Amino acid sequence: MRNTTPDNNQRLPHRTRQIPSSIDIAILDFSKAFDTVPHDKLLHKLHQYGIQGPLHTWLNNFLTTRNMKTIVEGTESEETSVDSGVPQGTVLGPIMFLCHINDLPDAVNSSVRLFADDCLLYRTIKNSSDQQILQNDLKQLEDWANKWGMRFNAKKCYIMSINQKTSKLYQLNNHILQEVQNNPYLGLEISNDLKWNLHINNISKKANTTLGFLRRNLRNVPEHCRKTAYISLVRSIMEYGATIWNPYLKGDIDKLEKIQNRAIRFIKKDYKSRNPGAITSMRNDLELDTLEERRTSLRLILMYKVVEGLVPSLPPHSFLKYAKTKRQIKPKQYQDHQTTNLVYKHVCNNSRGLVIPSSRTSQYQHSFFADTCIHWNHLPDSVVRAKTVGEFKTALQEHQRQ
Repeated sequence: MRNTTPDNNQRLPHRTRQIPSSIDIAILDFSKAFDTVPHDKLLHKLHQYGIQGPLHTWLNNFLTTRNMKTIVEGTESEETSVDSGVPQGTVLGPIMFLCHINDLPDAVNSSVRLFADDCLLYRTIKNSSDQQILQNDLKQLEDWANKWGMRFNAKKCYIMSINQKTSKLYQLNNHILQEVQNNPYLGLEISNDLKWNLHINNISKKANTTLGFLRRNLRNVPEHCRKTAYISLVRSIMEYGATIWNPYLKGDIDKLEKIQNRAIRFIKKDYKSRNPGAITSMRNDLELDTLEERRTSLRLILMYKVVEGLVPSLPPHSFLKYAKTKRQIKPKQYQDHQTTNLVYKHVCNNSRGLVIPSSRTSQYQHSFFADTCIHWNHLPDSVVRAKTVGEFKTALQEHQRQ
């Protein structure tokens, strides 16, 4: 009779545990990033990059011939040589740091996004094997950091799981990474549900605070000064990264427009007019567009750059498809209005029409490519066929004024 009991040394077939598809993101933080770069290792990498001869010698002197001392209440310490770190506040400092971490993505199998000392490691998770690969990549980053004299501050590193309520416990430097539902990255508040409510609330609060500061301190300056202050200090807050987080809910749109409306009253010094159309009249007098119109223009300008291949990180062949049909569908025009029915998404007024990506969620439906393709298809040939970015901006402005 055959013995079906497995031997202790016999391996059972490995079964990969299937889990719902998601994306796990490791948000990594370098510990004192610019101060811990070892000079000898950085110079070695620069030599491998082909920076040799007199230029390499000059960079060696730039990095190594530096001393520092501490002064406390007029008492000076002895000078000591600086053997690590890139000089901050210099033009070359950030470039040297980028050269030092340039090979970090080569150490892992997952995707990496680097911007200065901000690092994201992420991977699509379809099964438990993908989770293990991501954990192995975190271990590889530990080894990379130890080899090149860098350190990750594990207590300030986090895990965010997109489209997944629970995720695997990941470790870095023997520390279990905390899972978060939202986290700031490059000035944007990213949430695990890919909604932008929290980010819009944050910038609205900041913009309101800044506008209040201007109202208290710029009461008696000329109107053009108040307008310039609003554009540079308040509107810039509400438009940073707007091509990404462009709101589609009426409540979020109105929340931002109300801030600009208050700013318009501040610029015009008119807080009493309540006639219908008073704000619109003042805004037109100041030659200001609504924030929603400006966000649409910013998205279309970025789309033009992508279509023309001017954004290396967004190659058009990877994100866009030209519509095969050359038939142009135009909405019917009436004397008092224009149709906005289901045909709206299929309107194509130019010969560079793009296929609108299909979407099952509102987040993706209103994301950059899925939403901007619709607006792009509504533009005439005279706009989308512009030869330069400057010409496109001019043609777009003229088209929007019509």
